[in-house]
Amino acid sequence: MNSKTIMRSHWLPFPFLLALPLMMWVHHLLGLSDALMIQTPPGEREAHTYNWVMVLVGWAGLGFFCFHTLSLWHRGWRWGVGKLLFLATYWTVVLMFM
Repeated sequence: MNSKTIMRSHWLPFPFLLALPLMMWVHHLLGLSDALMIQTPPGEREAHTYNWVMVLVGWAGLGFFCFHTLSLWHRGWRWGVGKLLFLATYWTVVLMFM
């Protein structure tokens, strides 16, 4: 399987969406605070940094998913709309469990 075939696979962006739920699960296991946009107390520096990394990873995964979906739009509008509906459902579930 060459790199061109891999890039055309519609399964490629799904692992990028898995990073955010995994990071949220680890966040919950470690018992980190949810503080993000407040002044960071000295004992919360790791939680604050982790929260920012989690936000960046989440947006990067969403961006890559959308970019990949739009780059393969030539496969048909039903395929693209289906993936975007999946993305809307995914984002709704992520926001419900945050």
